[in-house]
Amino acid sequence: MNRNGETYVNTVLPVPGGTATDTDYVIDLTHYLCGNRKVCANSAFPIAANLNYQVLSVEAVGDTYVANIFITGQVSYKPYRAGCSQCGCEDNCYRTDNIWATVAVPVTTAATPTVTGGAVKCAATNLRDCCSVSNAVSLVTSFNVTSA
Repeated sequence: MNRNGETYVNTVLPVPGGTATDTDYVIDLTHYLCGNRKVCANSAFPIAANLNYQVLSVEAVGDTYVANIFITGQVSYKPYRAGCSQCGCEDNCYRTDNIWATVAVPVTTAATPTVTGGAVKCAATNLRDCCSVSNAVSLVTSFNVTSA
């Protein structure tokens, strides 16, 4: 399976303590880098990301409603070229991949809810011992959904 440039939603979990009209969610995404590119992943080469949220639609599902939320953003990283010392990065310029995914969460009414995103924590996944290199980035963040 070629996952080149694709973003996968691993989990979307409600945070305990929310209400029917105001709920926080934690979301875990995995993004496979464009061109199946390897990424440098150590303290000298941080990975950074930002995400934005937009409500696409609110749909009736039985006796409840579901908000379809479109997540977009970018992840920036230094590409890996060859060698293990300092990751052997090909240049001093960061690369940027675009990220997008859609998730569905329950809401109380058909009215369009408000979605507010939190900070994004990102790190390379499936690192190899030798070089700290991977072609995938894990993105963990939170968002709040407030409905009428």
